[in-house]
Amino acid sequence: MKTKYFGYEFRPAVTLFAHKICESLGLDPVEIEWSEYTQTACINQHTMILANVRDDAVLTLGDLQRYTGFVVHELLHRKYTLFGVNHRDQYVRTLHNAIEDAWIEHKAIQSNLTGNIGELLGSLIDNMTTEGLAQVSDWSNPQQYPYVLAVYARPHAKIKVPMAEGLAPIFEEATRRTHLCKSSKDTLAVAVWVYAQLSTLPTEQPEPVQPEGDEQGEGDAPTTGGSGSPSPDQTQGQGKVATAPQRGTEAMEVEPTNKAPENAHSHGSFSQASAMQKNAYHVTTRKRFKLGA
Repeated sequence: MKTKYFGYEFRPAVTLFAHKICESLGLDPVEIEWSEYTQTACINQHTMILANVRDDAVLTLGDLQRYTGFVVHELLHRKYTLFGVNHRDQYVRTLHNAIEDAWIEHKAIQSNLTGNIGELLGSLIDNMTTEGLAQVSDWSNPQQYPYVLAVYARPHAKIKVPMAEGLAPIFEEATRRTHLCKSSKDTLAVAVWVYAQLSTLPTEQPEPVQPEGDEQGEGDAPTTGGSGSPSPDQTQGQGKVATAPQRGTEAMEVEPTNKAPENAHSHGSFSQASAMQKNAYHVTTRKRFKLGA
């Protein structure tokens, strides 16, 4: 197998893989559009749109595996997702997206739809989580809860994210319900249930308890890493109490971003997400993690 591809070789390789996966999944062949003007991935019943790469770009086998992961994920939406099932609230929609993604991937792996589907989808979510761990500073922020759930509900995800106190019982039950779902209507019902449970959480963090002995050097000192800096658990919000999302809280997106490798993308970077949604595409958006959130 080749280890490096020029862009003009890369696109046919991904397209051929997509056609083979369609055949394996019992789907009609999908048309792939390589867009120079988007860094999103999306699909409807007929067309998949992927971020284009330059003809002279040099891409690796890892890049090919990442793109094929996107292709499998999007084709699973085509196989299982009811595109018209939605919710008016952005936060509930994002919870639904998280649950729908976990449901379609778990269903496909349990059905062993392709020989290495677990490996492909596991790598896809783990790469995404690695990126998130490097960018998100506070996982106790309610904006991040849908993504935390998206990871928690995927048994094939090997890399986990910190979880605020109080989320585990909700997400454990949500995962159980998700694996029992039969359709996108069921996953939406799970999302609505999760939002109702999150709404019962405290509205703000409790005041920290002052440890006994208020002189310097007494009481429980913050844990630090070898360099003397706060531990990852403290800086990323683990150990904090989960709080309820407030009205108008905008959740960070949860789907994998199909962004061309650095120095490989074609010109143009504006997002066509709004136009795609109007044409009933399932959109994978660029906005996922918020620095400092």
